Amino acid sequence: MIFEEVTEKDFDFIVETYNYYIKNSTCIYFTNLISTSDIKGIIPFADPIYKTYIVKNTNQNIGFCYFKRFQHRQAFDISVEIAIYLSNKHTGKGYGQKTLSLLEHIISKNNFKNIIATVNSTNTESKNLFERNYYKCVGKLNNIAEKFNQKLTLLFYQKEL
Repeated sequence: MIFEEVTEKDFDFIVETYNYYIKNSTCIYFTNLISTSDIKGIIPFADPIYKTYIVKNTNQNIGFCYFKRFQHRQAFDISVEIAIYLSNKHTGKGYGQKTLSLLEHIISKNNFKNIIATVNSTNTESKNLFERNYYKCVGKLNNIAEKFNQKLTLLFYQKEL
């Protein structure tokens, strides 16, 4: 499994992956489908510090991940927020664990001190992944959003490096 820094040629795959989860889950808080023209405002792209990667197994795209600025204030520059999205065809095969490990390695090499992940409280797979990797649930916003006529609770996971 390898990471390749995202290019515009990858936008169709990213949009397809996002839109699958927009239509079929509450793990993404968008309610309307996105287009390739929306993507630059969602993921870090062509940024010298914050990165988005396509996750590949041999020559096949299996997902994407990124780390971005946690908050737009200089005091937060020691912290990043991460996200991992695997194609629905590639979940449950250990790729999330491998992706998280590689992403943490890159983040650590860039001297960040904190990693934050936001997870919907019903997303058991993501909660388990972060908890297995020593992330602590440090915050909870109850009923902060609504999708598919369900109130959603957002969890904040943190790992100090």
